[in-house]
Amino acid sequence: MRAIVEEAKLLRIKVAAHATNDIAVRRAVEAGVDSIEHGYEIKDETLALMKQRGTALVPTDIDDFSLKRYAERTKQPPTSLQRFMENSRDRLRRAIAAGVTIVAGSDNYIDMGMPQGESAKRVLFAYRESGMEPAQILQSATINAGRLFGDPRLGVIKPTAFADIIAVEGDPAQDFTALERVKFVMKNGKIYVNVP
Repeated sequence: MRAIVEEAKLLRIKVAAHATNDIAVRRAVEAGVDSIEHGYEIKDETLALMKQRGTALVPTDIDDFSLKRYAERTKQPPTSLQRFMENSRDRLRRAIAAGVTIVAGSDNYIDMGMPQGESAKRVLFAYRESGMEPAQILQSATINAGRLFGDPRLGVIKPTAFADIIAVEGDPAQDFTALERVKFVMKNGKIYVNVP
């Protein structure tokens, strides 16, 4: 793993490790990866190491809405996944408390019977249900993601940056469901949605 990371860094390529348990996460962090995707079972000691090394966490948690949908699709009682959800929420709270950089990600690999983009958006709601503040969530999906990618043109609004902007109806800091009411979408300076 160290050889992979070293070669990637020579080419200025970021390395993400898909790891779920603590041993796998720790090995990946020690090898120098830039981010951990998932990381469902991370101990506090490993979170401290992630903070020290600057390794970002990309949690792919599910919210209550997605849990209900998954339970309906699989005919499983929602309680069967409740413990997993609580552990994920606890891990996210501990990661935030440890100062680990959180980056929103779309690698929710569970088939929820919805488009991947919708599933990725629901991850933001899962963060909110874990107690993450709206401003932190928006930063995880914008500036933190841009920094992880290593491109100063991503995740910010400033001269020379990509003009990737959305506008929503309402204030997500007061009502996080405002993210469901997108009224304006600009990608690289081109307007795709403009609802009066």
